[in-house]
Amino acid sequence: MNADKGLTKENLFLYILLAVVIAGLIWTVYGFFKQPYTNTQYQEALNSENAQDICATPAGYTDQEWKEHMSHHPDRYAKCLGGN
Repeated sequence: MNADKGLTKENLFLYILLAVVIAGLIWTVYGFFKQPYTNTQYQEALNSENAQDICATPAGYTDQEWKEHMSHHPDRYAKCLGGN
């Protein structure tokens, strides 16, 4: 009969695997209960745009932040990004 040898490689692997599973479970539960982006927030964001020039940087953004934001929505800001 083998005596307990403490923390073996097999035990270490199992502890790491268990920690990863627990972290994944916590992340999943957090994502499930996190409030999604609402229609009201979307409308507020649209209203902050300049209606005459959607390419103009709105209040609350730097020019660089706005360019980055527009790059995430190439369909909406194609003309601002050099598209047709």
